[in-house]
Amino acid sequence: MRRADRLFQIVSFLQGRRIAITAQDIADEFDISVRTVYRDIQDLITTGVPISGEAGVGYILDKSYYLPPMSFDVNELETLMLGAAMVSSWTDEKMAASAKSLILKIKNVLTDHDRETFSGIALFAPPSRAKLPWNIDFSYLRQAVRHKEVLDLSYADEEGVATRRRVRPLSLVFIGPIWMMLAWCELRKDFRHFRLDRMLNASSTGEIFTDTAETSLKTYLARLNYRDGLKD
Repeated sequence: MRRADRLFQIVSFLQGRRIAITAQDIADEFDISVRTVYRDIQDLITTGVPISGEAGVGYILDKSYYLPPMSFDVNELETLMLGAAMVSSWTDEKMAASAKSLILKIKNVLTDHDRETFSGIALFAPPSRAKLPWNIDFSYLRQAVRHKEVLDLSYADEEGVATRRRVRPLSLVFIGPIWMMLAWCELRKDFRHFRLDRMLNASSTGEIFTDTAETSLKTYLARLNYRDGLKD
């Protein structure tokens, strides 16, 4: 990655964050050293980007800072178009509407040349019969993940036997054609994947959970990487 692109992405990474982000978190996100983060942050501050904080504590970007649009190459434009098409076909109506809105916003900030390139992209992801239907509200689950709401989940296993679980939703995972919700299951005291097409009902308990060293998404991903490493 070019350094100019990395600096832009670091600003994007900081934008909208409510709490300070440590240099180590930034280093992990961009696969660079902490020393490089310190140098990049200092260069951004020198050029007038309103970043506050210090080494060893964390950094936060002034909320009023406006990041001008970046130009896209043809591969990036194709990625955006294909991603929006896949979201439209494989999620729900609300996400499909958001994808269409995103495409319109991107077109509005493109140069004339990029807009012409964007309009000529021929990448599609039409609906497929392989998509497994579900009765659960996809957007409701997204909000539960975002707001860290403990859910009361009614779930049927592959034999059709239903159980009730209290779960902490951590992420939504797509392994085509199946959508799953990764959650911490309070019954099993471990991480579990719940298929959306087997969910009978999901409702909020009114409780908000806090990530812990045992139950967080970061812990799950670290465990997954460890297991993958053992297979090599």
